[in-house]
Amino acid sequence: MPSVAPRALVAIPAAIAFLVVLLTLVFVVPPLLALAVAIIVAVAIGWFLLARSSTLALAALGAEPLEEAIHPRVESLVESICASFGITEPLLYSVDTDAIDAAVVGSADDTRLVITRGALDKLDRLELEAVVARELSLFGNGIQAATVMVAVGKVVGPLRATIQDRFLDGRRLARADVDGVQLTRYPPALATALEKARAGAAVEHDPVSCHLWMVGPARAGVQPLLVERIDTLREL
Repeated sequence: MPSVAPRALVAIPAAIAFLVVLLTLVFVVPPLLALAVAIIVAVAIGWFLLARSSTLALAALGAEPLEEAIHPRVESLVESICASFGITEPLLYSVDTDAIDAAVVGSADDTRLVITRGALDKLDRLELEAVVARELSLFGNGIQAATVMVAVGKVVGPLRATIQDRFLDGRRLARADVDGVQLTRYPPALATALEKARAGAAVEHDPVSCHLWMVGPARAGVQPLLVERIDTLREL
């Protein structure tokens, strides 16, 4: 997860916009007017990225709302885990892919859990419970910043990779596995789910959202090595 606050992330494109607008207008309008317009544009961009970050992240993941009662097993698991540990129940989304994967986006009061069709179809109840618990354990742990990073990445273009390298903390990504199994108390289930994911197809590559996936695209180079994560879980 990112090691920086969401507002600090949106400050990057907002600052860029401020400078571009200011330098463009300062020679054609009074300086104070140029400054005022630049500030308004920067604030508007920052507000937009914060307000629309969840929508942009879901679009980058290719997620659609999960139809109610179509997958009662996952709905029951989410409800049970949230009730047991006092977690706000999220809205459920799915991605139509054979890959076994999951993600979570949003903020403390607006959370969305994304599960691929492959995970819903190929994981048994214990494995799916482990994946759901792993994702739910992330709520409030840098998820809003991770979500905002997607929105920022779409705006800054070539600077996206630099921002991810600078602010994405791989140790926090790896620690999410351990946090997840503390909810289920059964590490082998998550290890087996990750092994199935490793043996199957990977989700489509989208550079701006790779860090949100539990597994992610194999060639993205964002997540910690899957084999190391599996070994860690086997040792717990």
